[in-house]
This record gives sequence, structure tokens and C-alpha cells, in this order.
Amino acid sequence: MIKLPLGCVVRDLKTHDDDRGNLTEIFRQEWDAGIEPVQWNFVRSQANVLRGVHVHVIHSDYLVCLEGTLVLALSDIRPESPTHGMATTVTLKGSKMQAALVPPGVAHGFHFPEVSSLCYSVSHYWNTVDEIGCRWDDPALGLDWDIRDPALSPRDTTAGSAAEMTQQYLAVRAQMSAGRA
Repeated sequence: MIKLPLGCVVRDLKTHDDDRGNLTEIFRQEWDAGIEPVQWNFVRSQANVLRGVHVHVIHSDYLVCLEGTLVLALSDIRPESPTHGMATTVTLKGSKMQAALVPPGVAHGFHFPEVSSLCYSVSHYWNTVDEIGCRWDDPALGLDWDIRDPALSPRDTTAGSAAEMTQQYLAVRAQMSAGRA
């Protein structure tokens, strides 16, 4: 297991091969995975698709790239975090079979440089209040994507600034702490 400085974790997964093919355990409840999943999702992306950048107040993501390549970009916006303001990218490859945990308050985006498949779980059901985003290329995120003109969703194309995302994150977090969201 690799602990990243932003509270994120990358875990190597073990693949069991035989003459029929292989099996990889992507999640076991007994692992200290940092998440108790309530929902699993499967995403297939074309080459040069970028999803995000998003941040969540309450839910964690547990990601496994099943095929292709996922460049996972991370930026810590939690003001109380010792890694506040730090950013990094991690590349997950389906051929290597790894899982990554992204905790609440760490903004994240997914770039797929090639056709790729992603399986991920979340610790809480999807909630529009907990789905906050910004422009993927905002310099305030500190992310070095090394890409140009990725394919974006309409929502990600029109997303606001990282400063606006952070303000919304803090407002929603305060409302949730007070039981109002």
C-alpha cells in the first residue's frame, strides 16, 4: 500500500492467473481500505476524456482502473489539512491492477489518455449537494495535467473556478455539520 501525502492511498491488487485467465480481488471488507462502499459504478471512457475536477464533502471514492490508463489528479482543498494546497497526479493502469482511495475534501479529476474502463465505489449515495466542481485547468489547483483540449462533459466545460469550488465546499460542509443540508 502506498500512502500519498494528501490522505489518499494506492493499493496494489493481487491477480491470480491460471490457464483459463485470471481473477483479481478489487475489494475485501477485511482490508483497511478506508471506505465502506454503498454503491459501485462502472465507467468506460474514450481516449482523451477528462472527468472533473470534483470534490465531495462527505463521500470517499475507491477507484480501480480495469483496463487502459487513468491519470488521477488530486488537490487538497481542506483548510485544516497539513497537506492543504498540495497537488499530485497518480497513474493507474489496468495492466497493473491498483486501487486508489480519495477522501472527502480532496479535489480530483480523471484523465483517460486511451480507451479505458474504471470501476469505483462511493461511501455515500450520490447527492447533488455533495457534488462540487471546478474547471480542470484552473492554475489554483496546482495540477500538471500535461494535456490539451480533452473531451469534457457540458457540466465540466462550464464549471467555475477553484476558488468558487472551495467556497462552495466550505459552505456545504458548514451546512452539513449544522444538519441543514
